[in-house]
Amino acid sequence: MMSRLWFRTLLQHLAIVLAGAGVGWLYDRLIWGLLGAIGVLLLWHVYNLFLLERWLTTGERGPLPSGDGPWSQVLARVQAVNDRARENRRAWVRLVKELRASTKAFPDGGVILNKDMEIVRSNKVARSLLGLKKKRDRGTRIENLIRHPEFIHYLETGSKKRSVEIPAPTDNDVWLSCRVIPYGMDQKLLLVRDISESVKMAKMRRDFAANASHELRSPLTVIAGYLDVMAEDENLPEAWVGPVEDMREQSVRMRRLVDDLLQLTRLESAESCPRDKRVDVESLLQSVRRDALAQRDRPRTIELDIESTRGILGEETDLQSVVTNLVNNAVRYTPHEGSVLIGWRTDDKGGQIWVKDTGIGISDDDLPRITERFYRTSAARARQEGGTGLGLAIVKHALKRHDAELIIESKLGSGSQFTCRFPKERIAAS
Repeated sequence: MMSRLWFRTLLQHLAIVLAGAGVGWLYDRLIWGLLGAIGVLLLWHVYNLFLLERWLTTGERGPLPSGDGPWSQVLARVQAVNDRARENRRAWVRLVKELRASTKAFPDGGVILNKDMEIVRSNKVARSLLGLKKKRDRGTRIENLIRHPEFIHYLETGSKKRSVEIPAPTDNDVWLSCRVIPYGMDQKLLLVRDISESVKMAKMRRDFAANASHELRSPLTVIAGYLDVMAEDENLPEAWVGPVEDMREQSVRMRRLVDDLLQLTRLESAESCPRDKRVDVESLLQSVRRDALAQRDRPRTIELDIESTRGILGEETDLQSVVTNLVNNAVRYTPHEGSVLIGWRTDDKGGQIWVKDTGIGISDDDLPRITERFYRTSAARARQEGGTGLGLAIVKHALKRHDAELIIESKLGSGSQFTCRFPKERIAAS
């Protein structure tokens, strides 16, 4: 419905036109009277349009039209919209200032990147950690400033790794954790955190484990030697036969633990292995299967499922350790009437080595921690079975050297499947 204001305005305009027509009729100029009245109305509207245009252009409000026409209300509404817009701009400016203040107080570095990985903006912490210059480096591709191979590989492959750890471009003694996440429209946010202290602590732990393991090797060798001599002594009292044999078994277990600690320490401190050597996966799996068949109390069935003749680019020693640990675990926790399947396949995404068993399985509570060093789902069972608690930790770090990951699928009482997924860059052409 038409509002009262516009109805009154229409009546006013009609009255003016009729008045003009009446004046023209009195002077025998009816048409000129009508045109004159319409012209006055047009001039009045043009004048008010001029006031509105000047107001919108300069931001200064001109004199309001006289009378009770609609233009005063139109200008008043425009003024109200303008006031709200000005208030919204002020609120937006305050919000931007607060965001900038919060990013300055943020302990981690942040770099906003566009779809081409060019720097859009960075906070002070990021510029300090990465050696960036606020104006000079804006618009520069991030890989031209952070040239570490692992970081470039992380960007190129779009890896799903949560982060990549690299030394700082400005100081090799400073270690950074870098993570790229989606941000805004076609943008990404590079988060940078100083992890130097945790890296130093990890190095101290590895050094301690390596040094302690080396120091334990010599006394263990001496003890094992004397125990072997005692076990072969025909004059050994009968009461000592059992204890000596137990001590020999424990010394063997201790030596195996020391060897596993040394190997794990080496793998943790090692970088990604080169891709200049081809490992024959089929021969490797056949060798591991032969060793498994020679074990006592093994499952009745240990089979191979080889679906590809392609190899893996990496270190054969590390891959041998990976498969051996997985197969030994499967054999250890699978009953005699059960079975173990060892497989290898490749596809467009890479390759997979898997070990599947019909053993006792792993509970859902234990699955997230099963690759931690010394973690056991049942300590008493693990000691009885002779495990060191380091096998899966060794597997995880050996796979990390090959840019691979370990996928564990298991259900308590229904067996387990351990899958090693290798990226396509690690698969040999033939």
